[in-house]
Amino acid sequence: MSMTAHHPLINSQCGPVTFTPRGTAIVDKIARTLRLWGARIKDRQAFPVIHDRELHDLGVSRWELQRELAKPFWRD
Repeated sequence: MSMTAHHPLINSQCGPVTFTPRGTAIVDKIARTLRLWGARIKDRQAFPVIHDRELHDLGVSRWELQRELAKPFWRD
């Protein structure tokens, strides 16, 4: 006669997921980081349309612009 052992989580019922204050803070930080990265991607994609005269007015060289655009989105 063989006995089958079941894991204690099998057939258990789960309720709604609740976050602790620390868990909520972590989720908020992740959301802020993702929004920041999205803004950086958008900003860096907009830079190539800036003309040399506009760069000069901003005090930025074409080389500095290229260096900024080469950065990964997660770097400031």
